[in-house]
Amino acid sequence: MKKGILVLLIGMIVFAGCGKKPPFPKDSNTTEGVKDTNITIEQNTSISTLEDDIFECNQNDEVFREGIASKIVVVKSKRIAVLFDTDGNMLSRHRISLGEHPVGPKREAGDKKTPEGVYHIVDIRRDPKYYKEILISYPNREDIEASRALGVNPGGGITFHSQVPWNWDGHGDDYTLSHDWTIGCMAMTNKGMDNVWDSVNKDTIVEIRE
Repeated sequence: MKKGILVLLIGMIVFAGCGKKPPFPKDSNTTEGVKDTNITIEQNTSISTLEDDIFECNQNDEVFREGIASKIVVVKSKRIAVLFDTDGNMLSRHRISLGEHPVGPKREAGDKKTPEGVYHIVDIRRDPKYYKEILISYPNREDIEASRALGVNPGGGITFHSQVPWNWDGHGDDYTLSHDWTIGCMAMTNKGMDNVWDSVNKDTIVEIRE
């Protein structure tokens, strides 16, 4: 009986992804001072900007053109995820929240760190807790070897996901994006997730930088 319960708990940890909700904002019943974060598509937007500028986001979600992303580049230090097509054109970029301990690569289950490395998309699915989520292939071979050298379990279940139910209408987006609150996943707005959802497939590469 005890063995069966242990197996069940391990399975929940691996597949549940992030399990901690962001704290409810103190002024959650008011939208005073909250920016309008509706996504607008800007056709024919020039993206001939310097690389440093590409990873600077002026609003929660910016969509420049429609298309299928060949790569998502996440820069943890900038709290930003940028989608590119096969020609290197920037499709969209999105502010994100990271794990509660954001500095450094993920090495162990429960360390609350967001991974660093190159991954691919494993699953694209709806989620009753986080609206929608995109599971990535963490841990990769390098992650497994690094964790093995430390004698620890690398963990798993790392996703891009969106918001918890109290913020499904988006009124708390600025609040949730203002701090790191996940167990290691990358959280974005529901509107941003809707865009990313339509722009990726299992061929999309995910590169996460420090």
